[in-house]
Amino acid sequence: MKLFYTKTALRVLIGTLLTLLLFSAGTLAFTGCDEILDPTMGTLRLTNESLSTVQRIMIDGVNYGTIDPDESKDISLAPGTHVFQQVGISGGGGCSEASVIIVAGRTSAFSCSN
Repeated sequence: MKLFYTKTALRVLIGTLLTLLLFSAGTLAFTGCDEILDPTMGTLRLTNESLSTVQRIMIDGVNYGTIDPDESKDISLAPGTHVFQQVGISGGGGCSEASVIIVAGRTSAFSCSN
């Protein structure tokens, strides 16, 4: 069976393939992000500004892991009031407990240098 394509059909086919390729590349670039943000959640960004103290992150009594010196960590939280603390676990004291109001789609940032 012999296939015969007109110049117009070939142009449409090539244009369609290029469009699909560009769309796929854009989708891959977008979904390649570390985290896709949920617009119904807010973000608490905590930074450890101490020189040598590793800090444990406690939010509403739940352990959210640790932050090394000179490191930041973004934590996605439901909107509302949350209580957090950065507790020193390797020699330093950390910082006092504090409250934050998380707003959907926004980032609240705090740092601790103890």
